[in-house]
Amino acid sequence: MKISNKITTGMVSVVSLAALAAGAAPAGAAPSAAPQAVAAKAGSAKVVMAPMAASGSCTGWKKAGSLPLKWSKVSDNCGHFGKPGLKMGYTWKVYKGSAICVKVRGFVNGKDKWYDAGCGKSGAIKVPWGNVLAAKEMKVKNAALFDWK
Repeated sequence: MKISNKITTGMVSVVSLAALAAGAAPAGAAPSAAPQAVAAKAGSAKVVMAPMAASGSCTGWKKAGSLPLKWSKVSDNCGHFGKPGLKMGYTWKVYKGSAICVKVRGFVNGKDKWYDAGCGKSGAIKVPWGNVLAAKEMKVKNAALFDWK
């Protein structure tokens, strides 16, 4: 049975995205007692909700994936304390797939606001955070696997 290159590439992308969503770890990694994520549907974007993470997993780069033609939402599930005048930084870099378009969440007067961070294979932006405790979130469009923080 012959399988075309397009189908194989598509299946590899789907399996990779599924592995990321399930929180797969490398074969040699130590097992963790991390709680399972729960998927929910919010509008047209898929949202993955999980309990707030321990402080050790709240630093450094996180892996994520996005779907083609839809806005996918990612969250670091960490509580970030703010203060008046604070700006929160977001950085991302695509390692598999095409350029992505990104919107990031910030806060103005205690209310969340989405900021357009542009499109590309990598980027960074700082947005107002203010006096809130919240998780960092990004909305991403186009098919890609990427790192972000």
